[in-house]
Amino acid sequence: MGGAAARSSSCRPNPTISDHPDDWLPNPGPQARFLSLTCFEALYGGAAGGGKSDALLVDAIRYVGRGYGTDYSALLLRREIPDLEKSLIIRSHDLYPRIGGRYNEVKKTWRFPGGERIYFGHMQHERDRLQYQGAAFQFVGFDEVTSFTETQYTYLISRLRSARGVPRRLRSATNPGGEGHEWVFRRFGAWLDPEAGFRAAPSEVVYFVKDGDAERPVPKGTKDALGRVFVPARLADNPYLAADGQYDRALGELDAVTRKQLREGDWLIKPAAGLYFKRTYFDIVDAAPADAIRVRHWDRAATEPEKGKDPDWTVGLKLAKSRDGVYFVEHVERFRESPLGVEQAIKATASQDGKRCMVHLAKDPGAAGKFEAEYYVRALDGYDVRAESETGDKLTRAQPVSAQAEARNIKLVRGAWNEAFIRELERFPTQGVHDDQVDALTGAYVGHQLPRRGLSSVEANFLDY
Repeated sequence: MGGAAARSSSCRPNPTISDHPDDWLPNPGPQARFLSLTCFEALYGGAAGGGKSDALLVDAIRYVGRGYGTDYSALLLRREIPDLEKSLIIRSHDLYPRIGGRYNEVKKTWRFPGGERIYFGHMQHERDRLQYQGAAFQFVGFDEVTSFTETQYTYLISRLRSARGVPRRLRSATNPGGEGHEWVFRRFGAWLDPEAGFRAAPSEVVYFVKDGDAERPVPKGTKDALGRVFVPARLADNPYLAADGQYDRALGELDAVTRKQLREGDWLIKPAAGLYFKRTYFDIVDAAPADAIRVRHWDRAATEPEKGKDPDWTVGLKLAKSRDGVYFVEHVERFRESPLGVEQAIKATASQDGKRCMVHLAKDPGAAGKFEAEYYVRALDGYDVRAESETGDKLTRAQPVSAQAEARNIKLVRGAWNEAFIRELERFPTQGVHDDQVDALTGAYVGHQLPRRGLSSVEANFLDY
């Protein structure tokens, strides 16, 4: 929750509402500053926990109940519908009924007594921006703006139109990271980039005009100039979330890159070799516990070596999980073979691992991937075989495993494969360098999160599945 219960009406976004003990007030500092802005464009946040979503929801209703009626409408966006429903929409039900809002579930729209409307929208795919063609809004707010593309963002600027003197306002909130990190970093470079030619202080409004395809800062009041500002906020600026320290401790469990981005609002840290995995994270042990639960994940390349080429490797990584939640990489099988050779190796390795070791496979998209997955399930009849489509990019999939490794919760069982495995992990995510063993490790970790079949009651009791 990003705001406090009211003790006075001085900061209430709509002064026509009578005093009520549940009235929302902004947290002093960055959140109050953001909600006081009148400039065209503003970005809020930087670190997790600063009350970003609440700030957008409240800013969207600034002109509700001010006599503008149907001439005021706002659009609040998340990239995907599920994120929208579990964040902005659910929170709006705590705030908007207090000022007479009625929600239409089908249209995902709030309508207020004066006729004002707040729409919730998404743009999961690039082309989804065109669904807003012809629409007109006086307020557009992007939650987690780095999840959007620059084209989507700039297209919605064209949907901002003034009506009856209502100012056009473009607002966004986010943490560093995500698909759109780079373009957001460039657009707000005056505040975020220490090497930018023009620097601005935090929360300082700067006015820009277009000069061809470029922008240049100009004095306030210059014709056609639009104001822009970045208001940084951190967890400490939200006393209600920071009070017991639980949220901060949860952030401390993340991988090194994401932790710096979310906890400190660090826009400069980027994925690089040595940030996700370090040699010192891994203890070498002689064996995993005999009663551990095991998953062998296969990252298949099905490519034979050719002279002058460096194709991907097929990797089968066996990951054990002990009663106390410690992971052990027990064995890594790594080779380059034809599709038939890969199939034979998977069958032979499954026989060696035994039927209590899950066989986990990455399923390729499309009908061919589905057919291949079904084939392996039939070919390994009697084994616990799971074939799943991968979700997210490599970095996203690697983040929880990186966090486990940094916590020294992943051990390596001594073997000839150890050195090659560690070297590859340390180089991740270097472009052009093989990462098949990283993919196999993350795949095996995902396999351990699945419900298990064929376990004894004793084995099942100590698992968190």
